[in-house]
Amino acid sequence: MENSLIAGFIGLVISTSLTCNEPVETIEPLNLYYSSTSVCECYKSGISVLTNLINYRDDAYKMLFLELRMNCLTKYGTQLFLPSYCNYPDSIGILMDSLYTLGIDINS
Repeated sequence: MENSLIAGFIGLVISTSLTCNEPVETIEPLNLYYSSTSVCECYKSGISVLTNLINYRDDAYKMLFLELRMNCLTKYGTQLFLPSYCNYPDSIGILMDSLYTLGIDINS
């Protein structure tokens, strides 16, 4: 009985969605990296999130960056400001400058 109810509901959903005249919006998968497990991961994540914010201008990326920044600064502090083989603070600064040029204030 339960399986037939589920099958009927699925059939109703499919038939309803096929007769709808609204356009279907497709969403492209994003190449987003997010991790705060090391200074290197924080750098890679910061670059990924800021690049996506520049490309898509979606506030979700701004919120994600603010969260990432808080997590990384809490864990690694001044290490994030020291260049290393996997951390280039100037690159983050350039992306931040690009955001301000585009009128996106990452701090608001």
